[in-house]
Amino acid sequence: MTNKVITTNINLEDNAKVIKSLESKIAELKELRDEKIAEVREVMEKANVMELKAGAFTFSLKEITRNNVDTKTLKTKYAELYKSLLKVSSYFKFEVV
Repeated sequence: MTNKVITTNINLEDNAKVIKSLESKIAELKELRDEKIAEVREVMEKANVMELKAGAFTFSLKEITRNNVDTKTLKTKYAELYKSLLKVSSYFKFEVV
């Protein structure tokens, strides 16, 4: 890739700093969220309930079952079939490094 000079009124370095800061805060909030979920789940599991009312809110715990293809087995036992069913897709990933 060649370098290209771009002029803009946006301070890109400031934007990068804000994005990195927000990513860090999001990670912290997700961790706090997971801790709170674990606390509520523990209460629900001890009480052996799948639904729990708390004021205006209702906590709900549902078992979800889904069927997945075992791609590891498919690749090893049925390599030709696996290759014939492969679907190529592409996308852009944006990140600040």
